[in-house]
Amino acid sequence: MDSTGLEGKDVEYEVVLRFHPGGPAILGVWSAPEVADAKFLEWLGAHGQPGAVLALTATIGGERRPVKSWTHEGGLQVAKAA
Repeated sequence: MDSTGLEGKDVEYEVVLRFHPGGPAILGVWSAPEVADAKFLEWLGAHGQPGAVLALTATIGGERRPVKSWTHEGGLQVAKAA
């Protein structure tokens, strides 16, 4: 996983998959960024289809920060490290 600037801090990483924008979500939360990134890539490979929305966020101190996201139309977007 690319550096998020959050290494070594108490962070939760959440991956959210929606099969269409605003639709019901499948999600998972991990404490290890490598595990969350692997799940993001796994879900992208299995469910990356038109209409799907996939997001990986990091939460630290109650603040959510985007890490990366994917849509069929926009492709992969990676947030800049803080």
